Amino acid sequence: MAIALNRHNYIDLELIGSKTELIQIQGIDPAFKDMCLEMFKAASSHFHQRAGLEEIPFAIRFENHIPIARGLGSSATIRLAALHGLNQLRKTGVLSETIVQWASELEACSDNVAASFFGGMTASGIINNRLVYQRCDVPNDIDFVAVSPSTPVETDKARVFPDLIPRKDAIYTLSRGILLAMAFASRDYAAMENLFEDRLHQPYRQKSIPALNPLYEVIQAAQKAGALGGYLSGSGSTVMALTLKNREEVAQAMQNAFANYDMDSECRVMKADNQGIQIV
Repeated sequence: MAIALNRHNYIDLELIGSKTELIQIQGIDPAFKDMCLEMFKAASSHFHQRAGLEEIPFAIRFENHIPIARGLGSSATIRLAALHGLNQLRKTGVLSETIVQWASELEACSDNVAASFFGGMTASGIINNRLVYQRCDVPNDIDFVAVSPSTPVETDKARVFPDLIPRKDAIYTLSRGILLAMAFASRDYAAMENLFEDRLHQPYRQKSIPALNPLYEVIQAAQKAGALGGYLSGSGSTVMALTLKNREEVAQAMQNAFANYDMDSECRVMKADNQGIQIV
């Protein structure tokens, strides 16, 4: 399950040149430039292989506004843009659900790509070898306060889980996840209290990744300032809080909690994006 937010990457694809290359790039730390290009190339290879087409090169102009390696789904937008854009450019007519399924194969999960493509709050999974999803709009009165420390966290390096999860922890988290989804769908904000708590991934990441040491203090600070709740966004290092009020106070409290650990942070206040991917 994931929620699309109104922070967008802008990616332009053009079928020119003798090789796939980034010919213009903005808003990217140079350390991530090669990684982004490799994601575009891998997505192109995957698209042509799955579509049964000979691979052709393309040029990319990439204006990045979603921080990379901060748990905000930037990689999902890169992979979706390549797959969806090539589908349009080559006029192959692959169905939207299939494009999202191919992106899920590259991402190793469907949550971020499904929400980015369809918008809103989207629950998804690959069931019997096909994408299955359900979505609902998220109203504009919820603010999403994202506070990102300066230290990145790469998703692959954040898979620090044990092979076995205690049954009580699975029940604890799954029951809250189901209730939270229903609360969003029915817009019952009062019911969301205590439903953001998790025992499947946050405790293990918090203990293993230094950038996440302040996680629970940041979430508690957000709640004391009036937030409905908070959670680790993806694999981090961003911590996200949801609030109906006091968004400036919530943001400041979260940044102060990071500062208590001598960690600089950057804050972004966003709304849900219920439209999803757009082609201009």
